[in-house]
Amino acid sequence: MKSWAVPAVSSGSRAADRARDLALPLVAVAGIVAVADLRIPVGLPGHRGLIWLTLLAAVALSVRRPGVVTAVGAASTVLTFALGSTVGDPRYLAAAILLDATLAIPIVRRHPVLLALAASPIHLVALVAPLLGAVGVGGALVGFGSGLATKVGFHLAFGLVAGLLGWTVAAALRCSWTRGEGVPARSRVRP
Repeated sequence: MKSWAVPAVSSGSRAADRARDLALPLVAVAGIVAVADLRIPVGLPGHRGLIWLTLLAAVALSVRRPGVVTAVGAASTVLTFALGSTVGDPRYLAAAILLDATLAIPIVRRHPVLLALAASPIHLVALVAPLLGAVGVGGALVGFGSGLATKVGFHLAFGLVAGLLGWTVAAALRCSWTRGEGVPARSRVRP
């Protein structure tokens, strides 16, 4: 029979968790806003999501409280608009809402790596504004068609990498789920 180890929580670890729960969202907002207009000459569609989606996934996986990642996405969106960003769409908020919704699924709460994997299709929100912009200015999706499959593929790949990086950041911060919650305890071998 398996036994599930739940570590004892000291007041020092609770204070560290609270500090992380406050600091990480603030750092994520600052990071997202700082790189909103950063142009990295990689030339691959979706590569900027490595930064902003990694930060959102790290917040979602670290704090794991409903609404926190949505608040980070909303604050990032509002601040980028207020500071005159050329990004011009609510991709951060949309992705954050989807991350929060995914985290609300019970199996994802039990297996957080699933949230990291879900970041792949969630990154497709970055394609919505350009597609709507093409239609809104009288363009047709036909013009997008030839390169759309490639763009979708790159967004999915970069989204997956960003989700796994966010999961790695959360693990590095020693979140509660990495300290043994849900991890089977090793059974002692008696000689």
